[in-house]
Amino acid sequence: MKRIKKIAKIFLIIFASLIVLAVIASTINNRIGNCSIKGEIEGLGTRLALVNGGNNSGGEIFFKLLLVVNGKFSFNVKLDKPGGGRLITRNMFFQRASGKPLWMRSKLIDFDIAPNEEIAINGSLRDYSIDYLITGNNIASESSKLRANNLHILEKETQLAILVDSLRFNNSNKTVLDSVQKEFNNIRREYANKRLEYVIKNPNQTLSATYLGKQHKDTIMRYLPTLGENVLATYQGKILQERANVYKQTKAGKLAPNIIDGSTFNLSDLKGKYVVLDFWGTWCGGCVKGFPKMRTYYNKYRTKVEFVGIACKDKKSVWEKFIKREGLQWTQLLNNPEKDFEKLYDIQMYPTKIIIDKEGNIVKIYEGESQDFYDKLDELMQG
Repeated sequence: MKRIKKIAKIFLIIFASLIVLAVIASTINNRIGNCSIKGEIEGLGTRLALVNGGNNSGGEIFFKLLLVVNGKFSFNVKLDKPGGGRLITRNMFFQRASGKPLWMRSKLIDFDIAPNEEIAINGSLRDYSIDYLITGNNIASESSKLRANNLHILEKETQLAILVDSLRFNNSNKTVLDSVQKEFNNIRREYANKRLEYVIKNPNQTLSATYLGKQHKDTIMRYLPTLGENVLATYQGKILQERANVYKQTKAGKLAPNIIDGSTFNLSDLKGKYVVLDFWGTWCGGCVKGFPKMRTYYNKYRTKVEFVGIACKDKKSVWEKFIKREGLQWTQLLNNPEKDFEKLYDIQMYPTKIIIDKEGNIVKIYEGESQDFYDKLDELMQG
C-alpha cells in the first residue's frame, strides 16, 4: 500500500510539473510576435482561452492558448500581413438542447490587426453577448463601434438560434419552426445590411473592403467599383479585387478552373462526363449532415456523374479516418495552402457544391446544403 501511495505521489508530482512546464511554454509563446493584443472583459473570470487567426488571405495562421485572469489577458501574434483573429473561452458558448455547445458571434471576440500594431479590447460579458470596443487601429476600432451600435441585432440572432435549436430537437410543429427560422434568416440579413450600409457611406475607409468581402458575390461585384482608389490599393482591397477576378472566371457557362492533385487526379480528364465538386470539411456540421443524401445521389448517378469531394482546412489524419469511418466511396481530395483549390474557386461557405457539364463548363454553384442542388442534378440527368 505504501509503495502504491509513493508511486501515486510521484505521478502527481510529474503531472504537476508537466502542467507548470506547459504554462511556462505557453506564456513564452504568447510573448512572441510583432502584434500585441491586450484587454479586459468584465465578468469573464479566470479561465483558459483559445485564440486563432491569420492574415486575410489565409496563408499565415496562428494558434494560442492563454490564461485569462479576472477578465484580463495579454498576448502577441506574428503576422507579416494584415489579418485578424478570434478569442474564445468556455463561458462564451451557449448550450444546445442536445447538450452540445452552440457558438454565436454575439458572444465571441473578433479583432483586426496589422504587423507591428498594438490594440486593446475592453468590455463586459452579458447574458447573450460580449459588449466590447477596440482601440489601437482604425479598422478594429470602426468595426467594434459598428458591432456595439448593432449589438441588439446580434443578441436577437442568438436568441432565435437557441429557439430554432430547441424546436428542432423537440420535433416541434413545422409551421412554427419555419416561421422562427425565417425570422432568424431575416435578422442575419439585417446585420449584413448594416455592414453594406457602412460600405456605401464610407467608400474611402479600408474597413469597407473587409465588410464588402463578407457580402454575397453579386453584391461584391456591384459595389467594388464604388470603393476609393486608396482602399483598392490596400492589402484588403487587393484581396477583394483578386476574388472579383475569380468570380468572373467561375460564373455559370465559364470553363471550370482545372484541379490537379499530383498524378492521381486531373479535372480536365473528366470531360465527357458531368462532375460534382463538393468543398467540405470534417469540422463542418452541415457538410457531415448532408452526406447520407450525397451517398444516395452518388449511388443513383455514379455511372453518369463523377463526384469529387475536396476537404478543406483539415488535417490529413483526421480526414483519412473520417472517410474510412463514413465509407465515402467517391473521389476524395485534401486541399492545402500549396494546392489552394479553395482560392481557385474562392470558396467562402461550406459545403459548396459545383456542377460541371460534359464540356467542362460550370453549370451552377450552390453555397450551403441546398435541395436546389439535388433538384438540378435530377433535371440534368433526366433531361
